[in-house]
Amino acid sequence: MLAIFAWTAKTAVADPADIGHTNWGWKLWQIGPLVMGFVGVWWFWLSTRRVAWVRSLALAVLALAVFINAYTGAFGDYWGEVWRTVNPLFIASCSVSAVALWRCGCTAGKVGTIVPAGLGAVVFANAYFLNVGVLWDILDPVRILTELTWAAVANKANVAGPAASE
Repeated sequence: MLAIFAWTAKTAVADPADIGHTNWGWKLWQIGPLVMGFVGVWWFWLSTRRVAWVRSLALAVLALAVFINAYTGAFGDYWGEVWRTVNPLFIASCSVSAVALWRCGCTAGKVGTIVPAGLGAVVFANAYFLNVGVLWDILDPVRILTELTWAAVANKANVAGPAASE
């Protein structure tokens, strides 16, 4: 998480005019956090199989970060860097959730894969291409509730083993 934050804090390297999502240099610069987010989240998920409560803690902290950044302004001048850190982590978490649901083997789980995959796709599109404010107003509470729901069930899923539960 710190590596992603440090990378996004230097976004001015690729976007000195602070244009944001309409600047292709900015979009290319965001590939780094996405890769770090996916590698980090998957590594974290797979390495916490024996201490699954740590997964729940990490997801709860992610939900808290979204809440604080969206509704309190406590991060001050680092507001944008926090979003550019949380977004790739959330998108990567969506991929873990989709795979965990798919691997559960039941029909409901396979159909349920659509929800996190779709949510990750919407956050990706809005974060890196659209930046529609009204959509963020909807996505912020949805992300908080989604992360808290994942935190409640994260200790029950395991995408690394042959069966979906430990």
